[in-house]
Amino acid sequence: MQTVRIKTLSGAGMLLFATLFIFSQTSQVGSIDVTHWAEVMIEGNKTLNVADQLPALINASLDTVGVKITNAEIAAECEIIGQNTTCWCGPGYVWSNFVCDSVNKCCNMDKCEANISYSTPLCLPRMNVSLIGMLTGSSSTVTTMLLKAFNVLNAFNSLTMQGSLLTGSFTYAHNFTVSLSSLFATSKVQSIIDTLLADPTIYSLNMKSLGMAFIEAPTGKVCYNSKQQLNCTSIEVMSKCVWQMSRGEEVPLILGPGSEIMLSDTCTETTTVTLLKTSGFWSGTYSCLFVSGNIAHMAMAPIQIALLPEVINVTSNPQTIDCSEASSAKVTISCSIDNSTETYKSWLKLGSETQPIKEERSGIIKYTADFTVNCQAEGKPSSLEASCTLENTLTQLRNLSIKVPVIYPSDLFCAAEVIEERIWPKTKNNETAVIDCIASGRQGTMKRKCNGKTWGEEVSLCVKAVLNIVALQAKDFEKGLGATQEVAQLIFQSLKNNTSEDDENSFGDVKTAVTVFQTMKKASVNMPLGENLLGDFIESASSMLNVTWNGGDEEESGSLASQYLSSVEGLVKSIRINASEGYNSSNIQLQICRSGATCNKTVFNVEVELNATADMVKTVGLQSLANRLPKFGYEGALFPSIVVSSTVENNTQSSVNIRLAFPNDEGSSATMQCVFWNVSEERWSDEGCDYVQGPGNTAYCACNHLTSFSMLMSKHSVSMPFLDQLTYIGLGISICSLIIYIIIECLVWSAVVKSSLSHFRHTCLLNIALCLLLADCSFLASSFPSILNDTVCLILVVAKHYFFLAMFFWMLCLSVMLVHQLIFVFSHIGKKIYMILGFTIGYVCPTVTVAVTYVYYDQASDIPYYSSKTCWLTYQSAMQGSIHAFLFPVGTIVLVNIASMVVVIVTVLKPSGAETNKKGDNDAAKSIIKVIIFLTPIFGGTWILGIFVFLMDDFTQFITYVVHYAFTIVNSLQGFFILLTGCFAEKRVRDEILKIVLGKSGKEQGTATSVAK
Repeated sequence: MQTVRIKTLSGAGMLLFATLFIFSQTSQVGSIDVTHWAEVMIEGNKTLNVADQLPALINASLDTVGVKITNAEIAAECEIIGQNTTCWCGPGYVWSNFVCDSVNKCCNMDKCEANISYSTPLCLPRMNVSLIGMLTGSSSTVTTMLLKAFNVLNAFNSLTMQGSLLTGSFTYAHNFTVSLSSLFATSKVQSIIDTLLADPTIYSLNMKSLGMAFIEAPTGKVCYNSKQQLNCTSIEVMSKCVWQMSRGEEVPLILGPGSEIMLSDTCTETTTVTLLKTSGFWSGTYSCLFVSGNIAHMAMAPIQIALLPEVINVTSNPQTIDCSEASSAKVTISCSIDNSTETYKSWLKLGSETQPIKEERSGIIKYTADFTVNCQAEGKPSSLEASCTLENTLTQLRNLSIKVPVIYPSDLFCAAEVIEERIWPKTKNNETAVIDCIASGRQGTMKRKCNGKTWGEEVSLCVKAVLNIVALQAKDFEKGLGATQEVAQLIFQSLKNNTSEDDENSFGDVKTAVTVFQTMKKASVNMPLGENLLGDFIESASSMLNVTWNGGDEEESGSLASQYLSSVEGLVKSIRINASEGYNSSNIQLQICRSGATCNKTVFNVEVELNATADMVKTVGLQSLANRLPKFGYEGALFPSIVVSSTVENNTQSSVNIRLAFPNDEGSSATMQCVFWNVSEERWSDEGCDYVQGPGNTAYCACNHLTSFSMLMSKHSVSMPFLDQLTYIGLGISICSLIIYIIIECLVWSAVVKSSLSHFRHTCLLNIALCLLLADCSFLASSFPSILNDTVCLILVVAKHYFFLAMFFWMLCLSVMLVHQLIFVFSHIGKKIYMILGFTIGYVCPTVTVAVTYVYYDQASDIPYYSSKTCWLTYQSAMQGSIHAFLFPVGTIVLVNIASMVVVIVTVLKPSGAETNKKGDNDAAKSIIKVIIFLTPIFGGTWILGIFVFLMDDFTQFITYVVHYAFTIVNSLQGFFILLTGCFAEKRVRDEILKIVLGKSGKEQGTATSVAK
């Protein structure tokens, strides 16, 4: 609507009637109403009832094309007598601001004696306008002051005090409302506010108006997932505008650019907000505020949306249908949604469809229905589909389905189990059971997978309630609700405070925190983030790297690490840095370079040199991350745990070159390879990166692109031909030799075991051979881990761990017995004591070692007992990994046995009294060689080569290959050497074998001769 003055319609007279005409004018954009004013002059004593003449003007057309009168009424009258003029407004009209400002005495007066008949408009229709204010100051009462200040406004009605509150020491907050019947000039009210603020007893004063802005919004319910637009217009041009939305009694949140909302660029007189995707999230009251100084013109309108639930939770009770013992089973299907004002029609289905029972409790609406499942149905499906369908008042649908597993008599399953009040239900093989969290202050679920008949580890997806709130705030922010810098900083502050290093974080907490990072990264596309939140963001992201990301699923944990890296990189890139030089935390370091051709920075001892002409270069280092990312293709490599990423802003060069110097603690013994994280493929790649050997122990990575870099070190990257084949051939020979040895021992046992000493020696040798035979068979069985399931793999790992240890402990028994007999020649230990000590050391000690190791790494450690990829014990670093429960006992026993061998050699070389001058050097050398040859296999001396294999991994040296091949050949043939040294090298055994062989031959010959006769 606009106001235009037209010429006088009639001539002179004593009364002036200001008549308001509303003309309708057609334009290309549609029909608009334009308000025009007309003046009618009536002469001297002549009386004229103008009101009777006005109806004749309606629908009359003017000379202007497309304009006609649609309404006419008297707005004001003036009586002119001589030089005196008295004017008054018609019913439902008040003085215009022009009149009030020109002649102050006319303000708030019914009749005005002043020559104001020339004013246009003279009077305006009454309007309900309110000024809502909040004043803070030291005075406990301000009514008189405010009344005096605001009653000068045109069409002032009243001042109402809503209340006063003591907010601090000698500080009061006063809420009040000024009621007007006319529009006001913003500049005039701002002048009143400025005058009040000049008073030292007033600290602040801000006001909102209703009636100075108008909003156009959809009426009635709108469809779910539709596009809607709201337009807002201000009477006056203001400095800026703000959109807000509130739900119920909640505090209004500012609307900003987001994934589901779009704001218009113009924002001083008109503004538009577009909801791109309506949902229950956007159902509420919208407010537009045009702001200038301390005044905001506000208009409000509600948006009603035909809701559909954002989240549907369908569950089955029991979680698995048990058809293992009956011909039918009872199942209850439940469908839960958040409380809603929408009235839904609902259906639940499990084979057949039914309308469920509705129940409301604790802010949750729950629909339930009971079903009977026929366990003898044709086909016996492995699972059944349960679904929930909801329909809103505009007939829009939303549904969700789940699979409910079925257990049949032939199926494997995990029995129900209770762990500290957590009840895990009976669950089918390869299915995952889910239960609600019962821990105080946490929300969410726990899960546990059933493997065969064995339960897997419990995985907690329970999340601190406060972290769930932070995640919801981030979700609001990303959509556009509360999308301000202050809210963004609050989100990261809350995240930092609730993921501190001293706090206990579950896998669910980590997942939620990473979700917040991902959400804020997406939000930063529409809402750039300021550097004020940099510290809180980096500290919260850093604290996540202090947590063990054990989700019970290696693939899930690796995926989480990839999401973490991507979101942190994206946030670092999107945060706008102004004055900051970077930020360092315990696990993340950020360094900034500005406006230069070269950037040289160091993060976690990694020197980064980047050649690019750019406004800004951001280099970030993340510690303890590289080893969390999936290692597809690099399983055998060692990562330095550091990931380095660089980004450039406004780069003027077509290409970017970066060089990174990673510290190399392994020296020249390690083969280095430069890799980067391929985001699209979620794996490491070396494309575009080259390894350059630097001076000293420094390794350089030179790359021609920017992304996340790391450097891996491989101790076994060089291929050694035929090593595996030699291993398998040697083990085959060894196994056959051990079987032959055990058979021979059984055949000659009674003949060769004549004393306690020989009895114990052969007992040790027989048990060493038996343990080595079983260990070698287990080793061969686990040669191809990829075709083994976890249960078989675990059994083989335990078998290898146990039988190899038992072999070494029996070797220890043999060496200790030998040394005892050499030192204490005349001190004999009885056969019974030897056997008790032997079997205790040989079998009880390895049993205790293996059992304690398994229980510790299975229950008390984050490191697993074994690796399913290698079917062997785990190794992570020095003193970390179950492999140390094998290395320490074996290393100790080998050292003790070598010491025993030295004692034997010294004893052999020590001549008796009669031989003092008879034994020469040749005989001594022969004795030493004989001792070494005979005792090395049965004392485990060949395993000392394993130490050199671990230490000597510089494959540029020929000796390294020699050691590796020697270790493989000698140890794979250990069973063969035991056959030679423990059996054929002993004369008594050889003689007994010859007797057996010759005795059988003689009998056969004799039989043949007698027949011939």
